Amino acid sequence: MKKILVVDDDVMNLKMACFILDQKSYPVITAMSGEECLEVLEREQVDLILLDVEMPGMNGIATLEKIRQHKEYSSIPVMFLTADATEDTVIAAGRLGADGYIKKPYMPQDFLERVENVL
Repeated sequence: MKKILVVDDDVMNLKMACFILDQKSYPVITAMSGEECLEVLEREQVDLILLDVEMPGMNGIATLEKIRQHKEYSSIPVMFLTADATEDTVIAAGRLGADGYIKKPYMPQDFLERVENVL
């Protein structure tokens, strides 16, 4: 089964994503910051990262940049899970090779379909 890392600084957003992914029995690991995401990647092998854009400290764009610079995890698919879909953010995410966007708020079925399409 594919393992998913969900990164968001909002506990309710993490719980919602975990609840939806649990319906398909995906193993889920959570992190609450970009820094914590990178720490998790050092010790866990994951198949997909769902990454919030707006987080204190290292935001999602900076986190994705670090992920893409690291040869061991540069090929992991990353989808942004965010309410921030401004043109600048979309361009930056595309430039760094983001594999998609799931815009908050999202419908559970749409969320699962997008995740399954990337996996």
